[in-house]
Amino acid sequence: MTRVPTLASHNLMSTRLMNTQSRIYDLQTQIATKKKSQDYTGISSDALRLINFENESSRTSTYITNNTVANTRLSAMSASVDGARSTLITFRDDLSSFLSTDLTSLSPEELSKFEGLQDRAFSAMKDLESYFDLKLDGQYLFAGGKGDTPPVDIPFDSLESYQAVYDGNTITAPESRTTHMNDVQVTSADTGALTFNAGGTITAATAGAFNQQSYPANVANPVDFDAANNQIIAAPGSYSTVEAGMMIRVEDTVNTDNNRFYTVQSVSADGSTLTVEPDISLDVTNSVTATLTVPAIQPGQISMNGTNSNNRTFTVTDISADGTTLTVTPAPTTETVAGTGDARLSNSIYYKGGETVVEHRVSETRSIEFGINAKDGAIEKAFRAIGMVIQGLPTDSATGEIDGEELSRRLNEALSITNDAIEHEVTNTGESKQDFSRLENLLANNQVTLNTAMSTQKTYSTFLATRVTDMENANMTEVAARINNENTALQISYAAMSMVNNLSLLNYMS
Repeated sequence: MTRVPTLASHNLMSTRLMNTQSRIYDLQTQIATKKKSQDYTGISSDALRLINFENESSRTSTYITNNTVANTRLSAMSASVDGARSTLITFRDDLSSFLSTDLTSLSPEELSKFEGLQDRAFSAMKDLESYFDLKLDGQYLFAGGKGDTPPVDIPFDSLESYQAVYDGNTITAPESRTTHMNDVQVTSADTGALTFNAGGTITAATAGAFNQQSYPANVANPVDFDAANNQIIAAPGSYSTVEAGMMIRVEDTVNTDNNRFYTVQSVSADGSTLTVEPDISLDVTNSVTATLTVPAIQPGQISMNGTNSNNRTFTVTDISADGTTLTVTPAPTTETVAGTGDARLSNSIYYKGGETVVEHRVSETRSIEFGINAKDGAIEKAFRAIGMVIQGLPTDSATGEIDGEELSRRLNEALSITNDAIEHEVTNTGESKQDFSRLENLLANNQVTLNTAMSTQKTYSTFLATRVTDMENANMTEVAARINNENTALQISYAAMSMVNNLSLLNYMS
């Protein structure tokens, strides 16, 4: 045998050459990708920290994205609230200017001016509807979590169609939140069999089905009507379950001058006296034939469902004292619906949204509530005040002339409600505390919270990105130097291996 290299030495040198080639390939990959390694194994000492930083960066990026979307929504809501407030202020100023007119006897010119005011007020109501039916990314923003439903529905396309329902005499526009938002549903279980009469009535088999409460007078507890103070007076405790803001109906079979719907302004502490609006027409002492009721179904629009032929909207003009019969227009189709059926009758209110307060998570430790839907007290007051202005003109039942005193009362009350909607007066305990100033402040505060959070999160995200880059990215100068060194070593190794492979015992000993 003349060769010096052995198989073992050959394999060892080949392995070392391959290792050098592998290192060169790895370094070339780092140059190409600018990364220290293509997997976590290559940076095992930093792998756990890198994974934590990457997860934290992903969470932070998600919060930034979500907060950006939420901030866009808040900006849109803020613009709507600002627009609605501006519209309401214009309406307020217009109404205030008109109230300088002597309404005792409206001249044709003054009446024309008032009709112009009503036209502008109705336009303002539709503007408010548009502002609060704001839709963004397929969701209604003022719908209280019920994002697929327009929250505000004013079912009138013209002032004339509004006044066809709220004529200002038989049916007057609601004057309290309790009445305006009376979202009551009566079902077959409450009414028993329902009879629809083509003469213009809907009758329930169950007595009192359409009444919430009933207070009939009798010899032991007669009722007084005080026209000077607009009060209804009975024995202490008689009206202890009546609340301010409720609508009541008076039916006196003998003294009929006071028969109509009233809104309760206040209830005495002992529950004996109701102060009401509009004015009581006639003083009556010790009436034993009067019945006061709080109707569950109120005058105005109702929607009927679950029948065969009468699923539609009706206008209720009267409710019988015993709470069994509604007088409605248009006349229904003759039909009887069994009490075991699915018939349901609902008051129609402007708000169709949900009750959920939408919450947004700003970060892991902070959430904010958008807290605004179109049922908010400020928004409700705005719609109610405008409705009081655009309803039909009140007339004196005796003369048929415009009742200037009642018109003045309505308009001044509407002005007071409008002012309270714009900025709540603390002393006005009869109205909701919500106002447009609160809405604007709430939205502004939420935007500040979001912007502060996003600024912090962007700073934190930059820090995390820098740390991840430091752990992942290769130093190009260092890598280039190492490649050069490895290439030199590889060339020397090839030369050495070639020399060794050519050695024999003969030339080794020579």
